Amino acid sequence: MDVQSEIPQQAPHFGQGTRYEARQGPMQSLTRYLSAAMYLDKGLCDQVLKEYVYELHRAIVPSHGYDLEPVIRHARRARLLRLGRDAMLVGIWVVLYLMLPGLAVAYVMLFSYTAVLVRVPWRRLSGWWRLGLALILSWPLMWALGLVLAAVAAVLILPAGFLGDAGIAGRARLGVAMFLAVVLPLTAGYAVAVIGHLFVVLRLLARDLWPGAAGPGPGPAVAPQAASADSASESSFQRFARAVRRVRTAQDGNITLYSGDNPFIGAGHPHSSHAKVWSIVLELDRERPGSKGGPDGPAPVDPVVMHERISARLHQMRDDVPSGGTGGSAARTRPLPPNERISGLVTGWHVTAHGRRVRRPLQAGEPLWDHPLIDPSWRAPHSVASPAAVAAIIRHPRAGVRCFQRVTVGAQRQAVSTAAGVPVAPAEEQDVALTAFVHLAVEGRMLYGQFAATVLPPVRPAFRIVDELYAWSRSRMLWRALVAGRSALFVAPLLAPQRLAWTLWRMSREAFATQFPVDPAREPVYDFGARISVRELAADDDFHDFIQELDADKYTRLIERRVNEALLDYLGDECGIDVSVYRAQAGFILNQGVIMTGGTVHGQVAAGRRVDQRQTDINP
Repeated sequence: MDVQSEIPQQAPHFGQGTRYEARQGPMQSLTRYLSAAMYLDKGLCDQVLKEYVYELHRAIVPSHGYDLEPVIRHARRARLLRLGRDAMLVGIWVVLYLMLPGLAVAYVMLFSYTAVLVRVPWRRLSGWWRLGLALILSWPLMWALGLVLAAVAAVLILPAGFLGDAGIAGRARLGVAMFLAVVLPLTAGYAVAVIGHLFVVLRLLARDLWPGAAGPGPGPAVAPQAASADSASESSFQRFARAVRRVRTAQDGNITLYSGDNPFIGAGHPHSSHAKVWSIVLELDRERPGSKGGPDGPAPVDPVVMHERISARLHQMRDDVPSGGTGGSAARTRPLPPNERISGLVTGWHVTAHGRRVRRPLQAGEPLWDHPLIDPSWRAPHSVASPAAVAAIIRHPRAGVRCFQRVTVGAQRQAVSTAAGVPVAPAEEQDVALTAFVHLAVEGRMLYGQFAATVLPPVRPAFRIVDELYAWSRSRMLWRALVAGRSALFVAPLLAPQRLAWTLWRMSREAFATQFPVDPAREPVYDFGARISVRELAADDDFHDFIQELDADKYTRLIERRVNEALLDYLGDECGIDVSVYRAQAGFILNQGVIMTGGTVHGQVAAGRRVDQRQTDINP
């Protein structure tokens, strides 16, 4: 059976993005931080390359607030730099072993011992533990140093058989010359390779990722025809160009296929300690008291219209033009002042489904895939859903595809100025990402609403070094490379053979996988879902200060209030539905979580997101 002949034409409601040109303007700060992470975190760099370059059929998480293309370009260059460093270290080992095998064995012992020393968490140990461990580890150090000194002495005073009848003085002179010409340069080569690599990385970060640096990153422009090359005959650059092109067209989409358990991958996990999730249920048959409903009761409820009301109400916190109220809300008669605008608030759609697809046995006339989000021509997920498709998914909540309205609040803080326009404080960029997801379903004459707010902490402080590197002198960069590389000076040479072999094996395996890819059409089960998000992998474990936590809580509450008020106005005023039960539930949800500092409080207090505290009587 010809599988290709049974692939239907592309669905008109789903497709790929249309941006084929790289962004040339200044990069966002978050893009620069994530690009710097490729040089400073080897594991993160390997994950990015595997996910976005060598996984041809994997879904791509939409990148909100950053550009993914520069990150991939810098990841490729960072891997090549590490490969060159490890190759240089392995070359030094080979030359040293061929010329002076005894000294090579001595260095292996010394580096192994020193690597153990730098891995011990000395700061976490008490004074007695430090003393005892130091005494225990001192004996191997003495043996290692003794072996190195013996090997050096053997070089300085060569054995008699090496020079025949030459005297001790002649052998010593030749030994000293050999030490200065061979041993010393090879020993210094370890430091040059390790410290030099760090120095080059700092120089590249300062040159290419300084504040105001433009994209798209290192490497030549991607040729348009690269994406259509035959995977069995294309070169390494063509494979990389094809991957970059695919990222360009997918990273701005509104479709997310996920591989794990998080449908909001890229925005944080709903089970994290910083997330807030709640749901609400309302019967749609109860008519509001005093309303003049029709003979069939309240007006029908359209979830698409509810989303429109929510979006309009949220945009009122951002837009600067006067706008009238909708659905019973009071009209706003004045423009929103600049100091009151939430300029970083963006709304959009989040169409999501699990990426694991099971291909059913084909019958005559049946499509190859049982899910419309899989592009049969590319064997890859779609990235863009049309407005008609979004509306259809919202009105059919029992389908395998879910649609959420996504509300993102950016981290750009406003500049402070006086009423006369005199600047007081510049704008700051705090890369805390808050995203709220709203899902509405109308089933069985019932309304089910779900709200999930996820928070991504800032990126790790180490990746923000690009904000200051451009102001450093070369001498300061060299000193910083020496300080940062003092522990790697002994660990990197020892692990260089293993790292080089593993990197070459990984690169060859990934290249083979792209040249001879697995055809998902011939697999009974295939997972197209995205497994990683660069932003999530680079995030720190927690907030950096309490102000960031307060901001996340503030914007979560503002969005919650607007969402609930928009739904209450639409259901009560436009549809004539009794929303008293909804209002009680919403009031309980919005009043959760109390922050108090100082003072005295009498009576019952409920604090937290999962606390249920009630008081039936009123204290006089």
